[in-house]
Amino acid sequence: MRTDKLPSEYNQKLELYFPLALVALCAGVFFYGLGSLPLIGPDEPRYAQVAREMFTSTDWVTTKLGGINWFEKPALTYWLSAAGYRLFGETEFGARFFIAVFATAGVLQVYWFGKRIRSAQFGFFSAAVLATCGMWPGFARVATFDLTLSVAMALALTSFFLWERDEEQSGRSRFFFIACFAFGLAVLAKGLVGIVLPSAIIGLYLLLTGRLKIVFNPKLLLIGAVIFLATAATWYAPVIAKYGREFINEFFIGHHFQRYTSNKYKHPQPVYFFFLVAVAGSFPWTFYLIGSAWQSLRNWRETLADRLRLFLWLWTLVTIGFFSFSGSKLPGYVLPIFPAMAMLIGLELERWRQPVIERRTKILAALTAALLGVVGIAAIFVSQQELGVTVRNASLIGAVTVFVAIFYLALWRWRGGEMATMVLPFSLIAVIVAATHLIFPALGNRESFRPLAVTARMAAQSGERLVFFVNDNHGINFYATELPWRDTKSQLVALTSDENVALMAAASPTKSILVASTKRWVDGLLTSEHLLTETLGEQNFNARCSPDCDWVLLRARRKP
Repeated sequence: MRTDKLPSEYNQKLELYFPLALVALCAGVFFYGLGSLPLIGPDEPRYAQVAREMFTSTDWVTTKLGGINWFEKPALTYWLSAAGYRLFGETEFGARFFIAVFATAGVLQVYWFGKRIRSAQFGFFSAAVLATCGMWPGFARVATFDLTLSVAMALALTSFFLWERDEEQSGRSRFFFIACFAFGLAVLAKGLVGIVLPSAIIGLYLLLTGRLKIVFNPKLLLIGAVIFLATAATWYAPVIAKYGREFINEFFIGHHFQRYTSNKYKHPQPVYFFFLVAVAGSFPWTFYLIGSAWQSLRNWRETLADRLRLFLWLWTLVTIGFFSFSGSKLPGYVLPIFPAMAMLIGLELERWRQPVIERRTKILAALTAALLGVVGIAAIFVSQQELGVTVRNASLIGAVTVFVAIFYLALWRWRGGEMATMVLPFSLIAVIVAATHLIFPALGNRESFRPLAVTARMAAQSGERLVFFVNDNHGINFYATELPWRDTKSQLVALTSDENVALMAAASPTKSILVASTKRWVDGLLTSEHLLTETLGEQNFNARCSPDCDWVLLRARRKP
């Protein structure tokens, strides 16, 4: 007879393999095809290049882009990518390897915390959800700063919670000091937000639980401050000593306060943006998250009394609230909420272990399968329209996703809901493998500037440089970093008139200059009365706006 709950003795045997199973899950989701996608977007190529310049110069303090000081972000992610270059060479895989290792550590950390605080089953469910919810593996596979911040923050917050729950009254401080070390690590990962944000979460939690006085221990605070400062000072002390006001103005004032209070960096979004990111980023576990939120709201008195659930919701909502009022908004800003959301979902999944399975749990499971199926069908059309994927490849990725949904339902009917829920994360590896072969080539063409950058590097004559026309593209970094003209802040030079292109070409030692332009503006160069042009290459960039947003590489000379 089928039951939704596994026998207890079977569960005990399974628990022995949970850590190994999670490592295998992370290997499939984070590491498979890790280097197959070129560096994407405007940020990853820049960060990978800064790490490469650190690695080749062996200057582990100064962050440079194109040989120019570039103090946008702190050093931790650069160090990790540089370590990857040491092991695997200066490649995409090398840049990303230790970010994926960090992501795996975050998954295992959630498992360990969940096991200690509640049960091994809860820890496994939560960790498996974190490894497979859309945002976490997405950022685990790119060399950016949000993942390292998220893991460090999770270590800080979970360690503090364990100290407050298990150690404070006995006078032990092991977890408190681990939290202080993790605060320093978070500041090394992404700056002041690494201490400000978790401190706000902890402060509000202690205030609501009436426990604020426990942190006012002078000896504890002094030792904790020393640990925090010693950790953060591994980079901040030498870089401030070396560059002083230049670093402070650019790093703290420009990329902390101005980024938060203004739209200087041109990433505006509505105030509700991060709520949408949280819901979409939790796919395919979205309905379990909604179910957890509904349950917490409906039983709000119990939520306030349940210290773990309260802490997890504060972790989630304070982070969303903090960034919702920022002038600059990018999806990765709220990546730190995903360990907390994974555990909130884990609380819902744990209901499969109850003697009598609630009807709402079965409904959430059915909705999860339906969501997977709908997304699979939608992927057939969206991947063609947005990425230019072929009909065959789009149909295959859709079919794999729909098959995972059907398999989940079939396993639920055959072996019960608990087993089906434990197996679902591993089934999602099939989607990652399929996407690597079917979607990543088109995604790389849309989101990476590598093809045109490589063409430009190979076509460039000795001493010849490159400028952009009207629009720039930071994806040229890492692949042809030495070619483009830059200003004193290492920003790419983008000219807006054909006359200026002609003047710059005439001033070049080669009497020519490479120009990268989208097709939207290229006619202004091709028909210019001031220029002689030669087309060297093209790159189709975005299926939806092609051909206007496709890129063209020209060699331009001033007409005699």
